[in-house]
Amino acid sequence: MREQQIHTTLGQVHLYEAGEGSTTVMLLHGAGLDSAMLSWAEVMPLLAQHCHVIAVDLPGYGKSDRAVGFAGPEFYGKHLSALHQVVQQLKLEQFVLAGLSMGGALAIGYALAYPDEITALVPVDSWGLVGKMPMHRFYHWYVNTGLMKTSYRWMAQSNFLVRWSITSSLLGDKSKVSETLVQQLKELCGAEGAESAMQDFQRSSLTKTSAVPDYRAKLSQLQMPVLFVQGDKDPLVPTAAVKQAAASCNAALHLMAGCKHWAPKERPEEFVSVLWKWISSLSAAKSKAID
Repeated sequence: MREQQIHTTLGQVHLYEAGEGSTTVMLLHGAGLDSAMLSWAEVMPLLAQHCHVIAVDLPGYGKSDRAVGFAGPEFYGKHLSALHQVVQQLKLEQFVLAGLSMGGALAIGYALAYPDEITALVPVDSWGLVGKMPMHRFYHWYVNTGLMKTSYRWMAQSNFLVRWSITSSLLGDKSKVSETLVQQLKELCGAEGAESAMQDFQRSSLTKTSAVPDYRAKLSQLQMPVLFVQGDKDPLVPTAAVKQAAASCNAALHLMAGCKHWAPKERPEEFVSVLWKWISSLSAAKSKAID
């Protein structure tokens, strides 16, 4: 695994690289306590057997710097600008972009903003596909209180609460909830300002009446092949919304049976197999068209 820091207008962005080859796949993680190595640690070595893989610690996560005053209407625009600066400094001309949850919304936004750079797009259990959340007004109230900080402090002291949080929304297979993962998340919950990045994301993503961004009307503008990957038991992103999104842009869709919101973490072998088979089929179709 190779690591490096890229300087952007939002500070230093940390990234991890593995593998070689003509195909590059960039992976974006989700919000909360997430980071490149938390969501993609199991995926990277498997995918690196086939291609060049880059996993990014988004600003405010992992080993990347935290920008000041990050929440607000410019939240997604600032993220996309930082990602574009990373791409430019890495001299990436074309690559596959995959993103999980918040990272999925960023991936869609990036593909819309810079379509010539993206050869294929893979939103995974992606945010950005609904107009509002269930119990939307409650969640809007909740994220604008101090209760999130309190809940993180509680989880930092309780194995039970961490396990409950994982099994209720992230992993469908309870056997995948290892003691190592529980202790890792407990430690992250106890870190100073642990809730800050999640608060920035949620406060920037929920108005009183709607979810932000809402890409549903723009998905038909995507110019590249798209594969949606979805845990079919995901309680945070409705599978029905993902099916509608896939149909609206003639995208491929793979449902990971029994998985919840952290589908690549839950079954990395299946995720990599499906992803690489799909990427390979695109390359084969392109070669056939040229011939």
